[in-house]
Amino acid sequence: MCWFSYLAIFYDVTISHKVAFCVVFTGISLLSVAAMLFSRFQILTRLVGIVLLPAIFPLIMLCFGEWEMIIPAAAAALLIFFLSGAGETTKTVFGVIYILLYILGSLAFFMVVSFFTPTTESVILESSASPSGIYRCEVIQTDDSSGGNVTVHVEPNDRDIFLPLITFGARGYDRTVYLERPVQDTEHHAEWSTASRSEITKQLLTVSENIQLELNEVQLTKLGLPSDTENVYLRDLSDAQLEVLGVPAENDVLTFDGEVCFRTYIAVLEEYFSKENRVLDLF
Repeated sequence: MCWFSYLAIFYDVTISHKVAFCVVFTGISLLSVAAMLFSRFQILTRLVGIVLLPAIFPLIMLCFGEWEMIIPAAAAALLIFFLSGAGETTKTVFGVIYILLYILGSLAFFMVVSFFTPTTESVILESSASPSGIYRCEVIQTDDSSGGNVTVHVEPNDRDIFLPLITFGARGYDRTVYLERPVQDTEHHAEWSTASRSEITKQLLTVSENIQLELNEVQLTKLGLPSDTENVYLRDLSDAQLEVLGVPAENDVLTFDGEVCFRTYIAVLEEYFSKENRVLDLF
C-alpha cells in the first residue's frame, strides 16, 4: 500500500481491468489484515498499524475516484490500525490526529485543485512512438478564449511500470517541443524518422559553426575536461566524444508540419529527460 502511494505521486495510474483488480487487491488486503492479526503484538506490526493510515493519504487523494483501489486499501488500513496491539491511548491520540489530517488535508487538496485546474479543453489529435521505441509524442490542441494553441509533447516511452491489471505511467518528464498559437486552420501531422549522429552534426554545423554546448560537471568529466570549463563548442567535439556523452549512432527525429522539433541527439546532450529535470505536476 505504501508502494502504491509512492507510485501515485510519481506516476499516472491506469487500471485496465477494474473488477479483476478490485478482487485481487481486496484479496491481498485481506491477507495483510490476517498477517497482522497473527503478529499484532509485535513492535513492527504496531508501528505499521500507526503509520499506514497517513501513508495511504497520497494514494486516496491522487487516485480519487479509483474506488477499486481506494476502498480495499482504506478498509485494510483501518482494520490494521484498530486491531493492532497498540494501547488504547495511543490509538485515541493518533486517531484524532489522523481525522484532522484527512479532513483538513483533503479540504486543502481539493481547494488547490479547484484553483489550479485549467478551465480549457484539450484534445489529443495524434500520438505515436519513435522508431526506437524510446520516446513517444502527443499532438494536443487546446481551445481557450485567446484562440487556442497546438503543442507537441515528447516524453520517454521506457519508464512506465506495467503490472498485471494496472499500469503506472511516468509523470514529470513531458517536454513541449513545439507551440503554435493561435490555432491555424490547417491539417497537422507529426512524423518520426531516424538520422545518424554524424549526419545531424553536419546539419547543425551548417546552421552555425558557433553552437555552444552547456555541459554539466559529469559530462565534462567524461570528456576529460576541467569541471570549470565554460565554453565547449560542437565543432570541437569528435564523433567519438559525442558517443562518450551518450549520443547514439542512430537518432530519433520528430518533424511536425515539415519542421524538425525534436532530436535524440539534442535531448541527450541537454539531458531533457534526466531525473534532475523531472517536474512533477500533481494537479
